[in-house]
Order: sequence, then C-alpha cells, then structure tokens
Amino acid sequence: MTMDDKTFLERFSRGELSEFPHLDHVRVVYLHTRATDRDTAVELTRTGLRLLTHRLGVPEKFHETVTVAWARLVGERAAVEPCRDFTSFLEHHPRFRRKDLLGDYYSGEVLFSAEARARFVEPDLRPLA
Repeated sequence: MTMDDKTFLERFSRGELSEFPHLDHVRVVYLHTRATDRDTAVELTRTGLRLLTHRLGVPEKFHETVTVAWARLVGERAAVEPCRDFTSFLEHHPRFRRKDLLGDYYSGEVLFSAEARARFVEPDLRPLA
C-alpha cells in the first residue's frame, strides 16, 4: 500500500524511508512544488536527499546535478500543470517515468563527472527549460 502524501513527505524529510526508487524522487519534487514554490522545492529535495542517503549509509549516492536537474524539470511542470494528484501528473507527463531522461539534456561525460556530482552543472546538450 502506498503511503499518503503527507506521511511520505514527512518520512522523506526526516530521512526515514528504507528505499527511494526513481518515482519517489519525482513524487517528492511534485509534492514540494505544489506545497511551496519551485526554488523551495529544489532546496527541500536537496536537503531531504542528503539526509536520506546519509541515514541509509550511502552518502556517496547523493548527486547534486541529478538532484537539481530533476527538481527543475519536474518542478517546472508541476508549477504550470499541477494536476489533481501525483498519479494524474504522471499520466500527463509520462516522460518523468524515464530514469534516463537526463540523457536528453546531458552527455554521460558531463553528467557523471566528479564536478557534476559535487555541484550543479548546466546541461551540455540542451537547456532544462
């Protein structure tokens, strides 16, 4: 059974989730954007992911560029077309199901560089917005 949105965000924010698959990343940004604004959603997502990866014992999995790029892409759509709920949002924006979506914007060389892991790097193939 899926957690309700409020519980999900609370547990994410406290780093209390035992797993965090791709669509949970998208859901976090979607929910934060609906509750606040795009910039705040990016910050809340970044802070929550850092805490979660630390608590799960895998802080090296945090990737600044991946986090910010996904937050910007999803947040932009969530702000403009919020839909009635996350399921509806995914139905309207099925591209966000693609784990490899950032490959449309970044070459592997740029996205998987040490620099991109440590700080946000703009895409080299096409702009995020």
